[in-house]
Amino acid sequence: MKVVFLSLAFWLLLGGTAIGMDWLLGLTLRQSLHNVLNPFRVMEAPELFLLFLFIAFWLLDLLTVWLWRRKKPSS
Repeated sequence: MKVVFLSLAFWLLLGGTAIGMDWLLGLTLRQSLHNVLNPFRVMEAPELFLLFLFIAFWLLDLLTVWLWRRKKPSS
């Protein structure tokens, strides 16, 4: 659970920093969000498939570890 929280926190901090820097440069929020999300818009279908596949494997690994720890009897 810590890994998920840290990943989300880093994602929010990095996104907020990028949006804040664009805002300081005088861009609107819409333009700034477009700049932040642009790498995903230029990806082709196989690249997007691999990205989501890696995310799915990562979430599956987190789920298995969580279930394994939950089923393990406490000492």
